[in-house]
Amino acid sequence: MISGLCCLAGQVDEKIKEFAPIYRKQYSLAYLSQIRDEFEQRKEEHTQFLKQRASPEPGKVLYEENVHCFDDSRRWKVRYIVIRATYILECYESYKTFLKGSAPLHRLIPTGGTILTTEEKYMEMIDQCCPCTNNVQEDFAPPVVGMPGQFPVYLRLPYRRDFYFCFQDENSQVEFISILSDCVRHQNKDFLKKTTCEVKAFLKAIQLYGQKKGQYESWDMLVGSDVRVLANLFMEDLMPYLEKELQPCLKSKRADKRRVWFATVEAAYFLLQEHLLERISTLKQECQEMVKQQEVIMRSDMDQITSSRAFLEGKLRAMVTEPATKYCTEQVQPYLPAILEEVMGPISLGFIEARDLSESMMEQLCQDFQDPEQREELRQALFKMSKANLQSCYEKVNGLADHVQELQQPFNYCIKGLVDSTQIDLKQLMENIEYTFELLVRKALEDPSVSLSMAMQKASNRVLKQFDYDSSTVRKRILQEALINITLPSIKKHLAPSFKEELPKFEQYIFADYSNFINVENVYEDIIQQILEKDVSMVVKEAASKKKFNLFTESRYNFSVSSLSFTPPGSAPSSPARLNTSPSLRTPLPPSPLLGNGLTADKSMTVHMSENSAMGQALTIMEKIDEGEKTLLEESSDDVFFTAETSTSNTSAETKPDLTTNALEASVCSTPLIKETEAVESAGTCDSPKGGDATSSDFVNKPTVVINPIYMKTSGSDDESAETEDHRNETIKTSNDQAQINSPTRDESTYPISVCLSTEDPKVGDIYKEFTGKHIMDLSEKSSESQSSPNIEDETRPLDCVKEIRDLVVEVIEIEDVVQPSKENGEKVQVQTFEEQDAVV
Repeated sequence: MISGLCCLAGQVDEKIKEFAPIYRKQYSLAYLSQIRDEFEQRKEEHTQFLKQRASPEPGKVLYEENVHCFDDSRRWKVRYIVIRATYILECYESYKTFLKGSAPLHRLIPTGGTILTTEEKYMEMIDQCCPCTNNVQEDFAPPVVGMPGQFPVYLRLPYRRDFYFCFQDENSQVEFISILSDCVRHQNKDFLKKTTCEVKAFLKAIQLYGQKKGQYESWDMLVGSDVRVLANLFMEDLMPYLEKELQPCLKSKRADKRRVWFATVEAAYFLLQEHLLERISTLKQECQEMVKQQEVIMRSDMDQITSSRAFLEGKLRAMVTEPATKYCTEQVQPYLPAILEEVMGPISLGFIEARDLSESMMEQLCQDFQDPEQREELRQALFKMSKANLQSCYEKVNGLADHVQELQQPFNYCIKGLVDSTQIDLKQLMENIEYTFELLVRKALEDPSVSLSMAMQKASNRVLKQFDYDSSTVRKRILQEALINITLPSIKKHLAPSFKEELPKFEQYIFADYSNFINVENVYEDIIQQILEKDVSMVVKEAASKKKFNLFTESRYNFSVSSLSFTPPGSAPSSPARLNTSPSLRTPLPPSPLLGNGLTADKSMTVHMSENSAMGQALTIMEKIDEGEKTLLEESSDDVFFTAETSTSNTSAETKPDLTTNALEASVCSTPLIKETEAVESAGTCDSPKGGDATSSDFVNKPTVVINPIYMKTSGSDDESAETEDHRNETIKTSNDQAQINSPTRDESTYPISVCLSTEDPKVGDIYKEFTGKHIMDLSEKSSESQSSPNIEDETRPLDCVKEIRDLVVEVIEIEDVVQPSKENGEKVQVQTFEEQDAVV
């Protein structure tokens, strides 16, 4: 038998020689992908609202208890079991040896394990695994008569000896099964979920290695680390050899034949793992050194490599698209809705169970803790909530096993991997619920003015809403991955006979220098998967649009990601943390600070737009404004803004808006565009009367306001165009004397208007008086003219030089008698706006 086991090393070396070249090529591709992501600075999108606790330290103890174990002497003994965050079961002789820091008797890694609670089901599995049954009556399992309790736990492990535990009460059994199930799931999937180059290369290499041997279907032994996966893969090939060559050599009593056989298989499995560990470690080191040498070419020639791959993809796509699309349409697409129903049904039931469980626990906490003084008791209750038993949720997800037959008819798919990954995601969401709720409650405890019971109720409602969104996001991802994993192997298997011989011919399209960075088979499979993903995405979106299984569309919830802010005053308890409400729908804030900075009902605010003939003066004014600036108005829905609409030469005339107080109030904007400086006080300053003429306004002594540049659409009427043409001609003449200023070309329908208020500057005052005396119309006259004047036809497009000059034309707008609504009198705003007409050349 020893010589037979030694022969295994030679067989393993032969298999490693076949696997190593595939792994090396995939390692280079994975490393190249990592560098490409680094260049493109790809970041994961935040797709969850619930807060996630940081991963626990590996040494954190998750479970520790005295447990009856069945040892090698076939006797029940009490052992101290410790399970840490590494999800490895440590068995100590006693609690004292654990405290002393002694090494455990053994460390159990339950990868691929199956947990059972009855002897009948356990023996059924043993009969299926052991080839030497022959109706032999044997006390293989621990005898029920001598058990120290009535609640046993059987742990069946592939290619290894099994473990048995016993408990005296059901609660202890359930708690142990819960943590042991977590260990099995995490040991199965944690390594394979890593995003390192080693793991990505290994998974793709395993897939291609199996496809070379004609194995396209999913594999239930793809669990654990890379060494364990390879050991499982090679053991499947070696088991016939062991049964044929070693079983006849086994010398044992008839009653002990099973135990001896399983012990032999375990010895071969451990020997195989030791040999593989050495070979895989050497292979990884070789790959790491290889990519260090290749990294220079990868970084310097990334564009050429990408272009070469795109060229190859185009050639392959031309050959593959038609047959792949035809097969997907005829043989895959009709099954997708049915597969969605079969898969999403049990999964959604598990998530619904988890939501109900969380809701009941949070409601219980809200009822039990009304007094803020019970902080310590509340913290303990929150800790117990984090240890909730999710076995009922897991059982709902385990219902996927009942649908295996439906999935195996058209597609040979193993459901175990899907169950494990779904249960891990479910547990993570439950932990996120507990953690987010705990953060919200702690925040409430810090504020003594907040009612604890009300805060806990609002936190509960908010957490449940966020769970609904996160649950939908997670389940859609699970569903999309499941649909692809179930159907993709069948497409590859169908197309393999047609393209397997053709793919090597496409190597000629790859440059020799880049042959290590581009693989024809990878590109070929990417094309097939992209074709399938279109159909899968369509099915998933359709299910979400119909709200099947409570799946949400992307825009269903649009609330703040922050879960730590409290519900705004006046909101319903079930409202989310913060809604992205339109500014026009927000609750009005207190009156604008303009009321407290000299702009009262008896004063007017004058706004002047800089003109091209006074550009130098305008720049000087801006410098003075910057020196004198004191305050910046805060965002407020009460701030008064306005838009000016004048005519353009290439747009049809539009009716002027009613520039009344109501229209002005309707044009409220939530973005602060106004800066105000102190007014220059003088002895002669006096308040301008209501409705006074613009020319008599005390412009020099008014508060100075800067309005940021904005874009305004312009329109006009027949009456205005004739009147403003002469003025435009004057403006152009004036501008010829000024320095040339280059401005970017803009669309004639929109142009920026920068507005500033003057300080004490006589030149600017003269300019102001000139414009206001000639071309400013009264608001009431302007409104009546705009309503009565007919629309004019499109005017002739001016020359480009005229267009550039027009961009620099200054418009003067004066707002007289601004009255902000105040808390005391609530008076309406009265505004007079004076606006210069655009000249038409």
